[in-house]
Amino acid sequence: MKKAKIFTVTSVKGGTGKTTFALNLAASFALNKKRVLLIDADLAAGDIAARLDVGYEKDLYNCYEDIRNHTFEHVEDYVRPYHEGIDIIPAPKDPRNANRIEPSFLTYLLSKVSLKYEVIIIDTNHLLSSINLLAFDYSDSILFVMNNECMNLKAMRTMSAIFEDMDSNKMTVILNDSNKKQVGEYSIADMKNIMKREVDFRIPSTFYQKQYDKYVMDGKIFLLEKRVREKCKRATKVYQLMVDTLLKED
Repeated sequence: MKKAKIFTVTSVKGGTGKTTFALNLAASFALNKKRVLLIDADLAAGDIAARLDVGYEKDLYNCYEDIRNHTFEHVEDYVRPYHEGIDIIPAPKDPRNANRIEPSFLTYLLSKVSLKYEVIIIDTNHLLSSINLLAFDYSDSILFVMNNECMNLKAMRTMSAIFEDMDSNKMTVILNDSNKKQVGEYSIADMKNIMKREVDFRIPSTFYQKQYDKYVMDGKIFLLEKRVREKCKRATKVYQLMVDTLLKED
């Protein structure tokens, strides 16, 4: 049986629209008839379940505790369906439980879900924590979502150097111009010179959603809405190109 492709979504700073990107990426895979599991591994501040209005009783911490206490039975007990092709494992409801989860737990969890899904997306925070680094190890690609801002560019330059030192080709850089009204001052050439690497994909500013709050209140993902895809054809094509590239066999 074929194991799922695993993609970790992260950033080098907060406020880049990382989680919104992860949701739209999951939607793009689902629109391509892939069965997707979205793991909210932003343990202390993950809000995917709340954002999508997914009611739940069990979360990542409950799963960890049940495994540790040998009361774990079925991974489906911790999975919440959201869409025909998208399931979610929520982050801990109580952020105080975040530091209680041992990183090795992720190894066990991925072993239980990797044959049940075609794509696994792990949404993390911007910290190089032990669990995030372990997610990087298991990932086929690590997607860094960034803004066109000076400190983002400097931090990405450092991160690029780290990946180069490790001789890793897993890094994919996403420039997100859609999470604010004004695009930054740096050109693509400027960004390349500062970061010492290319931008792999660019989400256009035209994908900015004026009714962002309404979509969140209604628990909707932008790209699952037909009217959004028809209005934002350029962004839809970028996400489709990402899906095609990420799924391509090595």
